[in-house]
Amino acid sequence: MAIYSGKDGRLEVDNSRIARVRSWSLSATVDTLEVTDLGDDARVYTQGLKGATGTASLIYHDDNNEIRLVLDDCITTGQPGVAKMELMWGTKKIELVAYINSANITCSTGEVMTADIGFTMSGDYRVVTL
Repeated sequence: MAIYSGKDGRLEVDNSRIARVRSWSLSATVDTLEVTDLGDDARVYTQGLKGATGTASLIYHDDNNEIRLVLDDCITTGQPGVAKMELMWGTKKIELVAYINSANITCSTGEVMTADIGFTMSGDYRVVTL
């Protein structure tokens, strides 16, 4: 039985590995739609659409072109960039197309500079290997 830790995780954007990732997270959802008929004594639901949002904390390095490209669309142009994202740990992977729709750069005394991004999945998952 394999046990994974943060050192097993990685993030790739458009087939380029983001070399310095502090963390990433993904929140998957499935909507529930109420289909209760008049006269029913209890609410009835059915499955709706699925979606996902996530975040990643990247260690900002000036010589890392991959991070610069990820941040460029969101910060410089003010338009969300669309990218193929692969969230991986060990041999497990979730691949999706997402809009990178938020970016936050943090610089604190005594800390490594980071860039935090937020993303929203567009369409369905391309690969899910859990």
